Order: sequence, then structure tokens, then C-alpha cells
Amino acid sequence: MENTVPWSDLPKELWWMIAKRLDTPTDVRRFRSVCSSWRSLIPPLPHHNNPPLFPLKLPLRPSQKHAFVNKSTVYRLQPPEESGPAFGWLVKLEESGEADRPLRLLSPLSKQPIKYKPGSFPNVLNTLDFRVTEVAKEYAVEVDDGVNLRRVAKVALFPDSAWADAGECTVVGILEGGKLGYWRYGYEDWSVIEGQGCHFDDVMIYKGQFYAVDGLGTVSWIDPSFRVVQFSPPMCGGGDRKHLVESGGDLYVVDRYLEGSGVTRYRNNREVGKETVRFRVYRLDQEWGKWDEVRRLGDVALFLGDHSCFTVSVQEFGGCIGNCIYFTELNDLYGAKVHVFCMEDHSIKRAVFSPDYLRILWPPPAWISPSPCPLDQKSIWPVF
Repeated sequence: MENTVPWSDLPKELWWMIAKRLDTPTDVRRFRSVCSSWRSLIPPLPHHNNPPLFPLKLPLRPSQKHAFVNKSTVYRLQPPEESGPAFGWLVKLEESGEADRPLRLLSPLSKQPIKYKPGSFPNVLNTLDFRVTEVAKEYAVEVDDGVNLRRVAKVALFPDSAWADAGECTVVGILEGGKLGYWRYGYEDWSVIEGQGCHFDDVMIYKGQFYAVDGLGTVSWIDPSFRVVQFSPPMCGGGDRKHLVESGGDLYVVDRYLEGSGVTRYRNNREVGKETVRFRVYRLDQEWGKWDEVRRLGDVALFLGDHSCFTVSVQEFGGCIGNCIYFTELNDLYGAKVHVFCMEDHSIKRAVFSPDYLRILWPPPAWISPSPCPLDQKSIWPVF
């Protein structure tokens, strides 16, 4: 019979090794809150003198506006276990860098701030009072007036763990013309990655590496010397825009089909006036090097945000409908609004008109808000 050792008797070095594998600040804080001995073993964050502080200022050319890499995190909040089962709530918080307001509450699918009536949301949100799960991190390059920097469409940053040092950080982004470029902390400017002959649509971190997908659905990874290495064959889909997303350890590409004609116009670095009419989803079979079309998502809901893509399990979250794709659409009349594509019948509807679809996003549930906002058109129209 094997001997069992109480966790309190484990070597101190082992606890430090375990803590170093915790990627998110929330997990590190919870780890330190278990007992006084763990708190004394694991230093508080930041644990060194040079953490990446967001907004992360980028180098400035003459006549240019100040540009920053902003960081946002999407969380799932749930009440304490003793409160019983309840719908989870998705919330996105952005590090503002302001002393009097260090975090901003944003729509989980865009950069639009959520404005709520006084008294409808707590002034202090203590994550130790809830069950908190980090769902996704996202980064965006913006100028000092809060508008996305046009020449950098989408970015990914690595390393992005709680233990990262600023000097180790690298940003890979999609530059004007769909080219891939990178910026390292301390560099004077962006560098274009050579050897590209295609237009890239999306970039992300997958298994600790930078990955990107081009307009043909070919996925490539960027090696440590910043060379583009093909990772998958082209897809069979002929959509207009490709989105990368990880789910359950697998790599997926969501192919978006647009309808629209005329001159392409932009607002805050996004196309205006081109409506989404359809999606197709593909999973990369990495063993056989081929794409398999996914016709049903089951109990999974897929979210395509402006700066990140992620999936959630309806069984774990509740408050949303599975086998659907949540995404934003931008037009001159309504701005950026949340829509839902149903994989079953290929229908598209505004989430604001279907409370069952929207509940995971808004309003705040009763266990977090002392005076819940009613789920009506007036209170959510500006964002959703």
C-alpha cells in the first residue's frame, strides 16, 4: 500500500514549482489566500521590478500620436458554491492605468464601455467573493484618444502569464496590407516579417507560440527567429474573413461570409456596412494534416470578439444558447451590435431581441448587482 503524504508536509520547493505553473493573477491570488504558509512562500504580484504595465507604451515617431498596447481580460463570474447553481456572467475588464479607476468594464465582444445607472453595479468587485475563471486575454493597439491604431489591425502578446517580465514580451500583429509584423519590448519600431506572399486575417497564441491564418485558411506559426512556417493546408472554404479560435486544445478556423458592395469604409479600424450572412467552422486534424468541417457545436457557444475569440460550455455557464456563434456587426445606423448565428438553421438575429441569448452578457445577475438592471431595450441598446 502506498504511503500518502498530507499536503501540508510537501516540500516548500514543490509549492513554488506549482505556483509558477499558474498563469493568471487570479489563480495566483487564490493560491496565496489558502493559508499563511502558502502566502509566505509565494510573493505577491508583481514578483519582480519589471512587469509589463498596461497600457504598454509603444515607440513614437515624429508627428504621431502616442500609441499603447492595452490589455483586457474576459472572466466568468459565478456566486460562491454554497449559494447553489446559478448562471455565470461574462465580464471584460481592461487595465486603464488610471490611479482613480484602474479597471474599465467593457462589452465582452468589443471595446465599448458598459454604462450602467448609479446603484445598479457595485463600486468594488472583489474577485475573492466569487468563483472566477479567466476565459480569454486580449490585446489591442490604440492611440491616446482610445481609437484603434489603423496600421495595426490585430495583435497577440507573449509571454502573457502572471510571471512575465516586460523585457521578455513580444507583440506580433497584422499590419496594413495584411502583413505580419512584430515588436519587442525596447525596440524603436515594428519589424515586418519577411517571406510573406499572402494577406493574413487573424493571429493568436496557441500552445505557447504565435499562429496566424491567411485569407485562404492556411495556418502558419512564427518560429523564434520570426520566420513564417506553414502549419496546415489551405481550407476548402471560400469565405471573406478567417478567425482563429482554440477549443478543448484543438485549433479551429471560423470562416465568415460577408455581403456588401461599394467602397470599403472603416470606423475605429473596422469595416462598416458589410453584413455577415453565414459562417462555416473547421477543425484542424493535426495528426492527418487536414481540415474537418464542424456542422454542430453541441453545447458549445463560440464568441468572435473584435480582439479575441473564445468558446464557452453552456453546461458550465448557462445564460446562453449552445450550437451558436456570437459576433458583432458594425454599421452606420446602430454601431457595433451583438448578433447570434445559429448553426442549426443558419439564421442570424440580434441578441438584444432574444433575452435567452443575451443573458450571459447582460444584465448583471442578482447575486452581483444590488439593483439589477431590467432586461429591456432602453438599458442595453447603447452596447448590445
